[in-house]
Amino acid sequence: MALNVDYKQLLEAQKDENILIVDVREHAEINETGKLPGSINIPMDDVKNVFLNLSKEEFEERYGKHKPDKDTKIIFSCRSGRRSGIVQETVQKLGYTKAYNYTGGWLDWEDKQKKN
Repeated sequence: MALNVDYKQLLEAQKDENILIVDVREHAEINETGKLPGSINIPMDDVKNVFLNLSKEEFEERYGKHKPDKDTKIIFSCRSGRRSGIVQETVQKLGYTKAYNYTGGWLDWEDKQKKN
């Protein structure tokens, strides 16, 4: 199920504390560019394990956000939208029905931010 968000929808989501934004790039990429404001970083290969195995307390302690429930709106982002799309499919199979992909990713974010 391809649920996507664009730049404007992401800006709105950043104002809503009930929406979890997850950047799935590697730590080295985040260190190089920074991350989307309001997002947490869980590298792509770790997402399934984190969502399945971390308790609510462990998740909150590690990321400073509430662990998402199956009906929490979650937006995944990466550099260009490809990896986040794969992660989106993975968590949808785990039962997270409101998993979205920011299809433009960091490249789109950075481009639009420079124009503002």
